[in-house]
Amino acid sequence: MGEKILLVEDEKELNNAISTILKLTGYIVSNEFNGKDALENTKTNQYDLIIMDVMMPIMDGITSLKEMKKIGVKTPVILLTAKSSTDDKVLGLDSGAEDYLTKPFETKELLARIRKILRKSQSEIYDFKNILFNKNTSEISYGTKTFELNPNEANLMEVLIKNQNREMPKEEIFARVFTKNEEKPDEKLNIYVSFLNDKLKALDTNVQITCFDGYILKNIENL
Repeated sequence: MGEKILLVEDEKELNNAISTILKLTGYIVSNEFNGKDALENTKTNQYDLIIMDVMMPIMDGITSLKEMKKIGVKTPVILLTAKSSTDDKVLGLDSGAEDYLTKPFETKELLARIRKILRKSQSEIYDFKNILFNKNTSEISYGTKTFELNPNEANLMEVLIKNQNREMPKEEIFARVFTKNEEKPDEKLNIYVSFLNDKLKALDTNVQITCFDGYILKNIENL
């Protein structure tokens, strides 16, 4: 397990209770208490799942979700709400939520929905400019050409393709791709960026990993 979950719930006791359950189940949990802080959090951090209340101060969950989608956050979201009308559920799903859970809910049901969504997201094939990355097989392909990636290359590709609309700081990428306490982290990251760029070039695409303040996948033909 060890998937990262962002829990956004303004009721502190409920936030703490859900967080404790998730941690005991084996998930890594970060906590926010309003939609605005959650939105800012997703600009700099990557999660496997977001669980977010709808009715919150400062910025509600629906607005926060819509803003996340605008900036390219692709993390699946489960919305929590005290409202149970069909219109409210439709609004949440149309705003980009993966699922919708009405309060009060059973812990077993929440955990079951989390497992279902994570299984789905982990089996997805990701796409960037018609380059396909299959997480299960660690393969990248374009047209008829396919290359298998080693574990570090695959982890790097997954992080970049999931965050294809934002430039990612080196420190964040390294924390997601490699183990802690590595020697010469910048040098190691540069090596694997070079390896992956060589394979992207061999696919005969115009996509490369470029570095400005951070790393991002780019169509270099348009640069």
